[in-house]
Amino acid sequence: MNNFRMWAYSMIAIGGINWDYQRRNPHVVAHSLLIIVPGLLLLAMTYLPAGVVLLRKKSVQGAWLVVGVAALIYAFTNK
Repeated sequence: MNNFRMWAYSMIAIGGINWDYQRRNPHVVAHSLLIIVPGLLLLAMTYLPAGVVLLRKKSVQGAWLVVGVAALIYAFTNK
């Protein structure tokens, strides 16, 4: 579960950094929350027994990989 927690922390941190660097842009809250919320959801799943069971499935791991990579790409490419 530590790998998932680190992945979640990185999404939350990058979302916060995105928020700080783009604070003058309109809709910065919505843009940053698109990165932060998946990180918070993943972090919560690592602490819930049902979430841990789900995160052990390869299909769920693959889905989180796609969500995480998409969120990080969005963080670096949105204006």
